[in-house]
Amino acid sequence: MPLPEPLLEVGRRVVAFFEEGGEPPYLVYQYLPGDEYAVRRELGDLRLWLGSRAVRCQAVSLADLFWQALEGSGWLESLIEQEHQAAGDPAALEDVYRSVGEVLREPPTLPDRVVEALHGCDERTAAFLYRAGALYPAYRTSALLDDLRSRLRLPVTLLYPGRLVGSYGLRFMDRCDPAYGYRAHIIPRGGAT
Repeated sequence: MPLPEPLLEVGRRVVAFFEEGGEPPYLVYQYLPGDEYAVRRELGDLRLWLGSRAVRCQAVSLADLFWQALEGSGWLESLIEQEHQAAGDPAALEDVYRSVGEVLREPPTLPDRVVEALHGCDERTAAFLYRAGALYPAYRTSALLDDLRSRLRLPVTLLYPGRLVGSYGLRFMDRCDPAYGYRAHIIPRGGAT
């Protein structure tokens, strides 16, 4: 099955890094949140395309790392209980989300967990971070990519559920105010702006 042009752009940038060198590409593949399962299927097609060019793909579920962090913190049950008690109270829910965000920023941080998940990958591996929507609204992904950029020397693509605003703004889950701090190249999925 031929890849859609936006995915081909991701693949070409990854392959170009391995063939030509330079800085590894950090990419944001932006799509509307309702397209999550279609994007995961497309990622499988991209994996085959890259594999035919001797590039291995390592997919990292941010949702899995999110739950590992909460379970490892010892606060999971308490946070779940607080969320139930806060139902219908936006201020109380905001406190719960802020607490979850703090857990993800405590060592080992979410970026630490991503680096660990990619430990031991060979030199022709591209990383794909998916299920970022699980982090909403406790954690914004721009900080994650900035942290990884200084620690990983391999191509990283964040599958980003949200809306592109202008050329550089991203509305996480199509709910947050647009963030303009992404230093990664944004590649919108067709029809997803």
